Amino acid sequence: MAYSQALVLAGGIAHVPILITALKFADNKTLKLNHQSKAAALALEKEKAAAAAAAAAASAAEQEAARQKAQQAAAESASESD
Repeated sequence: MAYSQALVLAGGIAHVPILITALKFADNKTLKLNHQSKAAALALEKEKAAAAAAAAAASAAEQEAARQKAQQAAAESASESD
């Protein structure tokens, strides 16, 4: 039995909301996964930045201590030569 053109068209139109709903559901699922992975990457980036800042601060403190030690040694050698 053949279907009329109007019946085929009505059937197609009736399935559009079902397809839209299914695609929207899949889109929301993948979007949530994408947001979670972006949040994890952002947290990792923040951790790396904090570690780099801490390392830079430690390096600066070591350089300052070495500079002070050199100044103290220079002052002692100057006082010994007097």
